[in-house]
Amino acid sequence: MMVDWNKVFDNFGIKKVSKTDKTKSAYLPNEKQRLAIEAAGILPADERPAPSFEVTVLFDPATPTILSSYYYSERSPDAERNPEPRMGHGIISSWLAQGDKVLIGNIGSQLFVAKLDFAPISQVAASQEIIKRANRQVIFDRAIAATGKPPKRPVERAEFIRNPYIVAAVLLRSDGKCEMPDCSRELFTRDDDSTYLEVHHVVPLSEEGDDTFINAAALCPHCHREVHHGKNRHALRNKLRVYIEAMEA
Repeated sequence: MMVDWNKVFDNFGIKKVSKTDKTKSAYLPNEKQRLAIEAAGILPADERPAPSFEVTVLFDPATPTILSSYYYSERSPDAERNPEPRMGHGIISSWLAQGDKVLIGNIGSQLFVAKLDFAPISQVAASQEIIKRANRQVIFDRAIAATGKPPKRPVERAEFIRNPYIVAAVLLRSDGKCEMPDCSRELFTRDDDSTYLEVHHVVPLSEEGDDTFINAAALCPHCHREVHHGKNRHALRNKLRVYIEAMEA
């Protein structure tokens, strides 16, 4: 599914960096990109050198921001066309390369730029990254202003058909305790007074893990989320694997 950039940006435009953009170190934004730049409150400067400003870079951890300027290009008095707004500084001199497909968009007064070759194809992943980088007050203002029910869309997905005997056996083996070594978190109970635990595959099925008794563990919700999304998830996975293998040896 392609990302619908209209859902996250107030205005945006996409253009491929041309040879002229790069050789002149002066990026010529298209009409939609100019609309985003100017909607963020940045107007073309008449003076040269033009003042610089920071642009938030998306999907490029090595470059969180980049300096840019926005100015009218110089034309001779005899030129028949008006001067064109261009972008200079690091955004074109060092960051963008010829052939890059570049998106420029704004959320309020914050200007964003992204190379689309590095952008995720998931709407959720792209939106989360953009909103995570947005100004804090803008996030609150827009969340508070939102009303109504969310739209629906059909979703088709493939799911693994897990062996129910493995799930049941792992829960029996755990005896109502989280199988992550050293976990001491307080667990809660279901309506039937059984302890709530989630069965996790040590090597996830999505990473070619097997649906086997020795590759499964009963985890509390905290440990389960951490082993999927935590910064130290790989170390936790290995710790869990060693523990389960030793217990089954």
